[in-house]
Amino acid sequence: MIQGKREKSLSPSDVKKILADVDPDEPPYGYILAASAVFSKKSYDVFRDGLRSKGVMEFYLWGRAELEDMLHLPKNDRILFTFFGVSLVSRRRSRTTEVRAAVNTKNKLYKVLGDHVQTLNKPVVIRDIIDVHYPFEDEYPDFRERPRWIEQRVVRHHPNGLLIDSQEYYAYVDKEKKEWDYSRHVNILVQMRTIISDDDRRENRAKQGDVLAIWEFLPRSKQGTFKIAGLLAYSDVVLVDPNGDGQYNCPHLYVEFSDASGPYSGFYERLSIKTEKIELDDTWHRIDFFPKTFPRPRPKVGYRRQSEKINLDATTLKGLNSYTLSLDTLIAVDGRYDSLQQRDIVEIANSARQGYDRDSAVVVRHVHRGLFSDYLKDQNDKYSVREAAKRQVGREVGDEEKITILEVEFAYIRDDE
Repeated sequence: MIQGKREKSLSPSDVKKILADVDPDEPPYGYILAASAVFSKKSYDVFRDGLRSKGVMEFYLWGRAELEDMLHLPKNDRILFTFFGVSLVSRRRSRTTEVRAAVNTKNKLYKVLGDHVQTLNKPVVIRDIIDVHYPFEDEYPDFRERPRWIEQRVVRHHPNGLLIDSQEYYAYVDKEKKEWDYSRHVNILVQMRTIISDDDRRENRAKQGDVLAIWEFLPRSKQGTFKIAGLLAYSDVVLVDPNGDGQYNCPHLYVEFSDASGPYSGFYERLSIKTEKIELDDTWHRIDFFPKTFPRPRPKVGYRRQSEKINLDATTLKGLNSYTLSLDTLIAVDGRYDSLQQRDIVEIANSARQGYDRDSAVVVRHVHRGLFSDYLKDQNDKYSVREAAKRQVGREVGDEEKITILEVEFAYIRDDE
């Protein structure tokens, strides 16, 4: 016997009334009561005890939960689809197809670019699958704002796709005040592209010079970079061309671009000073450090000190001339550098290297005059700074000593200067 009840609730007494139809003199072998209600334990007890007392051998009480569980069984998928328009088997097959395609794409990219244990740094061209005008940019009036193909560099594999360096900018970082800013005036990564027009290269180099005229004269402890990496999902890559073509001789990845984010499904941002990552939480504030526009022509690097030269200690000078020591900092406690200012260019006495007929010169990027401890607090590699100070001064320098530290870089001096 089968009873079906479309009731929101059935009490133990309601179950007892339903079972009254069972004849104890001629009981059925089995009995099923199916209802859209949620049965209590007492209702189950009444159902079980009532049918046993009437001699029924096999019985089932199907409430709402049991019916839903059975509907989701593969063998009942046709019933679920017929009455509710849902097919879990079809959905599972579709999802399996998607996963299989993503795995195949991932494995192909492993072969083309390298596997997940490597830092890749490989060029690729990402192309919009619906584009029909490649490689003619002029066919799109808005190509600069919304490119249909872009040359980028793959950083590494992410569990869900490729991490691709999309943008990199010069940044200002003050860890003590927790202030930062970056300039969108120039994307550093543009210069790394293998194919770029001469006009674009000149324009990008000029823009880079605009920002560097400010950034290079910051203290090194405040010279940061702001990187934006895009995630190119394996599941979004429709086709992989491992060989590229005569325009871009590198792998081409075909993806459907969106208006908002191009080919990427997400972005990762990273603010850093050299290799130190800065965690931007709610305590950090972005300020207006870089100008919105940069004047041309830019100011000259600085004043060339022709009448004086720097005298280095013997160890530093020997290391400089033999290319075994890099000179990026000048340190003194005796006032020998007091006349030098930021942007000055000065030659180093007796530093003419083999094959050159003039001494090397440096440009002063930043000047610190004050306590040694004030300079050290912003340095990640305090040991190297202390060792440089010890070598150039000739003894250990105390943290509370007054010191002059010049952050310098080599400068090229033309004969007509």
